[in-house]
Amino acid sequence: MIGIPKILALTAALGMAAPVWAGQYDVVFGDVQRMLGQAARNDEAGLNALRQRLEGEPKPAHRNAKEARALNQQGLDALKRNDYQAAATAFQKAQEADPADVEVAGNLGYANLKLGQFKRAEHQLVYAISLAPGRSSSWYNLGQVYGTMNEVEKATGAFVAAYRFSQNPPKTLEFMRQALTAPENNETTRAALKRTLELMGV
Repeated sequence: MIGIPKILALTAALGMAAPVWAGQYDVVFGDVQRMLGQAARNDEAGLNALRQRLEGEPKPAHRNAKEARALNQQGLDALKRNDYQAAATAFQKAQEADPADVEVAGNLGYANLKLGQFKRAEHQLVYAISLAPGRSSSWYNLGQVYGTMNEVEKATGAFVAAYRFSQNPPKTLEFMRQALTAPENNETTRAALKRTLELMGV
């Protein structure tokens, strides 16, 4: 495994704290976009091939995992209170403590989604996927982001990927069915969820 390069791009233009290697984010983003297209076309073989490619990419090393875990819990507590700004702040500090923690990365993306910061959420969730391409929850939340941005094709692809990579597909399908009536999801998100269920034949 290659160590963390000296340059950790904090993507200041987006105001993000997601540490990615200089120049690597564009490559990862491109792969994720291709995976969205493959998933939306139900191209399972192509989707899995790119997943394996992403899994083979070098990852940052864990740093202060204990501090990151404590800060992550603070963020989760804030989410329970619907205090999304406090949650995002805690998750961002957690990520600075340990940039390799995929749960923290995904949680920060979700908090940004709840704050209406959709481009930040997209960037953060793509970073989470780069750490763990098979993490279903990151794909699902990315689908929510694209649904909110009215990009139905990308949202569908993300939801299909969430299903394909799920460790419990029946539970994931039931979650998606329930999400069809969730007030937090707009019409585009619901349309993408419906298309996903149709593609899965359920």
